[in-house]
Amino acid sequence: MSRRPVLVPVVALLSVSGLGVTAGTGGLDTEPDSPPKQYQAGATIDQKLFKTQFVKAVDIAEGDRHAVELVLKVTNEGDTTESVGGMATGPMVSRYGRIGSTILKTTPQLGKPDTYPDIGVWSHGVRSAQLHPGITHTVVIRYDMPAGATPPEKVTIDVGGFVKEPISRRDPVEYWQVEPEKDLPTGAGDEMAPIKPKVIAQVTLPIRPEEA
Repeated sequence: MSRRPVLVPVVALLSVSGLGVTAGTGGLDTEPDSPPKQYQAGATIDQKLFKTQFVKAVDIAEGDRHAVELVLKVTNEGDTTESVGGMATGPMVSRYGRIGSTILKTTPQLGKPDTYPDIGVWSHGVRSAQLHPGITHTVVIRYDMPAGATPPEKVTIDVGGFVKEPISRRDPVEYWQVEPEKDLPTGAGDEMAPIKPKVIAQVTLPIRPEEA
């Protein structure tokens, strides 16, 4: 006597295997990413290559003009001297950017339209662009406000991080790169392709007048 095959529902198989229903539909990565963690003034964000403390935001008044300065304490966790690099200028950044490229966005937007903030390392009144290994540096990012505009009461900063990964399949050297939202492009010829960075944290700072 022949035996008829027993039909087992796919959901039951997935339940037994522990894979979940999304595995059966090919949706292994359909879970939405969790929102970035929220931080306040004084918080230190581990960016892997740097540890960055967001100290304060200051309103600098010069006559009827204002500027907002973000004051950071940045420790280079790497083995070599790094530059502060250029600031992020839009939703896509260079994967080879440094601390400036991980200050991804401010809400509300600070500064004049179509201009970019100034970034520098300050020590005893002397400005540079270098972050030496194992040393905590004061980094100041300055946003000049439009004429007649006053800064908001607070600002929220989208912060990115870093990953140490091969540059590409044809260049397997591991290098500190800005952490992407998805995966770094690894194809031959993609080494210079801009990436969409991942927001690893959001820091909200009150903007206070400069102390005399």
